[in-house]
Amino acid sequence: MATKKRSPLTDAEREQRRVQDRQTAMAAVEALKSSDGWRAWLRVRRRFHTYSLGNQLLIAMQRPDATRVAGFRAWLALGYSVRRGEKAIRIWTPMPPSKRKLEAWKAAGANPSERPRTFFRLGPVFDRSQVEELPPPAEPADLEPPVVPIEGDSLASALAPLEQVGASIGSTVTFAPLAEELGGFYEPATGRIVVNARRTVNGQGAVLIHELAHALLRHDRREDDPALSYAQEELVVESVAYTVCGACGLDVAGATVPYLASWSEQAELETIERTARLIDRLARRIEDPLLSPQAAEVPQRAQPAA
Repeated sequence: MATKKRSPLTDAEREQRRVQDRQTAMAAVEALKSSDGWRAWLRVRRRFHTYSLGNQLLIAMQRPDATRVAGFRAWLALGYSVRRGEKAIRIWTPMPPSKRKLEAWKAAGANPSERPRTFFRLGPVFDRSQVEELPPPAEPADLEPPVVPIEGDSLASALAPLEQVGASIGSTVTFAPLAEELGGFYEPATGRIVVNARRTVNGQGAVLIHELAHALLRHDRREDDPALSYAQEELVVESVAYTVCGACGLDVAGATVPYLASWSEQAELETIERTARLIDRLARRIEDPLLSPQAAEVPQRAQPAA
């Protein structure tokens, strides 16, 4: 049976869809004003740190327990099929110009300033919990990301790239024995970061990520960043550390998910959104060099005696 060809949308229908998309995106931002919404976003960001902030928020609002999403055809390529009746998650997806538009543009002289643009609209994706393995001969891909315990030393290769992040903003990183209850500290006046060498290697990495968040918050401030009280600064730093550790595969199941203080109930939505953008930006400053393929080539730092 032939598939019925879908009729193109009218201008009115396109405008109605754009309005609906904007309303959905705004609702995702508004969810940040509650502690539950804030924590849902942080949990999602650990898994989807390469996604735009807008798409992180959309996933957090629609399926806060999501761990991996892909389109229908992408899941088939991975060896999985979306179960019948599953409701799609809608996130921003690129819509490149059609072949017809590109050909018309080339025929008109291919002026770079007039090239048809890629635009974005909310498109369907599905979480891994909504799919099932295809039968043989399909070979479903392994979907389980590696998780490492805080007590181990599997993140030894991450310490040198983290030190380089500190060096790039003028901070020196020192590993030295400290009191057992201290993980480390950051000195704003000198830019010095000290990490307790008595911690396990993975524990040192977690501490260093936290202290780098403090340093980056002061070094990378922008004029449009929100003004932060002491409590708000701690929220930002804890949120950055929580999501970056999760993105590195570090088991933070026992860590407390940062929650919004009471200030969020009175704060303007714009302030909440700017705070989220600040967290996302600072987290990427640590994640990008840490998770890049080149990071694996950086020589490991020699471990000092405890």
